[in-house]
Amino acid sequence: MKTKNIMITVCCVILSAFLLGAAGILKMTNETPQESSGSDRLIGVLITREYLDLFDADRFLSDNVSRLAAGGKVSESESAKYQGRLYASPVETVHTDEETGEILKSIEYVFSGVDGIRLFAPYIRDESGSYQSAYVDEGITDGKINFQSTDEGENVSLKGTIFVAPDSNSGQFYFNPVYQTADGEVYAVSGSGVFGTDEGPAGASWSTKISGTQETASGDTITSSGTEVEVTVCFMDEPAKIALLQFNGKNELLDRTEYRPGMLPEHIDALADTQYMIMETSTSEGQNRTLFQREDDFLYAFYCRSDGICVKQESGIGWNGR
Repeated sequence: MKTKNIMITVCCVILSAFLLGAAGILKMTNETPQESSGSDRLIGVLITREYLDLFDADRFLSDNVSRLAAGGKVSESESAKYQGRLYASPVETVHTDEETGEILKSIEYVFSGVDGIRLFAPYIRDESGSYQSAYVDEGITDGKINFQSTDEGENVSLKGTIFVAPDSNSGQFYFNPVYQTADGEVYAVSGSGVFGTDEGPAGASWSTKISGTQETASGDTITSSGTEVEVTVCFMDEPAKIALLQFNGKNELLDRTEYRPGMLPEHIDALADTQYMIMETSTSEGQNRTLFQREDDFLYAFYCRSDGICVKQESGIGWNGR
């Protein structure tokens, strides 16, 4: 499906008009390179619907009110020290391997008290050793994580799509960079807000990209590690009803089963003569249909959450004879 471009404005919520020039945080671009936070590495983003206000305004004004009153400005590098951090808590999770029954433990980084969508890849150190993990929260559709390691360094690419129903403020997202320190701590800093039109046509989309590079010297050898995050926001009509249609090789309808959006079973067995299926999604604007054939292991449909984000729900397919 072709998509139409939407003009976007990237901006930050500011304390007051005169602070804008002092903080230097307004950017009119949808591609933002991130400066390395000391030796800390960019590992992804925390996506929120509201501005993540971590700026210490009281201390900023206390330290700089005289200069500002005299018509002076505070440089971006000077104002950076007033920008706070939101640290994630490492939480141990326990689950059972379905095949072996083995009890497995892992570490998950959680931003307590913040309603956000995680898309980041931290380094984990636990009893299993050191490895790189990835978190792709619900709300990110078709997330893709690519790790690349060479003699020159390591690079990580994270991509995903957020589907959202057109509504008031539905196109408003804040992309807050997430970093990891050499000691393993994970934190987010306030990011830019990206605003698309609130009522874009279904299929219209826009993307934002954040990237960061870190160089490390060891003797005469310099290695470069980089992270790139790209998120696409795409408008879709809110699903009102879904139905699964099964057809035989003669294109005859064998069965039609309706489901409430978000209520697909985990597994669906095809009828004996079924050669293909069609997922029919009804919206206020009409119907959309998606084809699933015998080489497909899963089918899917979308449902809309209360915040307007549309989530893809998958069901496994059991084909007769496979």
